[in-house]
Amino acid sequence: MQVDNRKKTISLPEAVLLDMDGLLLDTEKVAQRAFFSSCEHVDFSCHKEDYAQLTGHGSVLRDRLLANILPKDVDMRAFNQYWWESFHQILREEVPVKKGATEFLEYVYTQDIKIVVATSSFTESADMLLSRANLRPFIGLIVGGDQVKNAKPAPDIYLKAASSVNVLAKNCIAFEDSDVGTMAAHAAGIPVVQIPDINEPTQECVALGHLIFDSLDSARKEFGWYED
Repeated sequence: MQVDNRKKTISLPEAVLLDMDGLLLDTEKVAQRAFFSSCEHVDFSCHKEDYAQLTGHGSVLRDRLLANILPKDVDMRAFNQYWWESFHQILREEVPVKKGATEFLEYVYTQDIKIVVATSSFTESADMLLSRANLRPFIGLIVGGDQVKNAKPAPDIYLKAASSVNVLAKNCIAFEDSDVGTMAAHAAGIPVVQIPDINEPTQECVALGHLIFDSLDSARKEFGWYED
């Protein structure tokens, strides 16, 4: 992974646009655990490399990719239902928050910066999870994957997120964990910072030349986004 550690203060933008799963919420690992539990349920052994293809995508593209991974005799609709139920069963106990996410949101919120979550998840589900994680009060708006025609890596969701708060793309900063989300923000003309989660950035993504850090804490420290 290429990490840009240039010591520089980056001015706060007019709006911060944030992915949710894998960036604010530590739910990608939960989804992975639920997926492999679902694979065991249908007696299917899936490689982690194949599962990695599914992360960061909206439901339509994810289902297309999943159809190429699952055995032909597995009912994909039933598999998805079991996966979804397993995922939420785990989250009933706790919605885990990524390290540094609460502190990051608290700081940006105190600076009167517009905060928008731009997630591939459905808006209602995102609202529920962020509320249960006690992060919802910091977030002004949620733009879910059900609000746009084309999912990440298309720029639609980030263009909508920026326009929804009346801020030009160049005056926003996006934060993402996945390659597809990073590419979506880049395609929208929005400066993007990547905080990888379960998958390392591909060389194709690294070639975009964006900033990459190992945590929101690291990014905030490098940017000078903290109280003296």
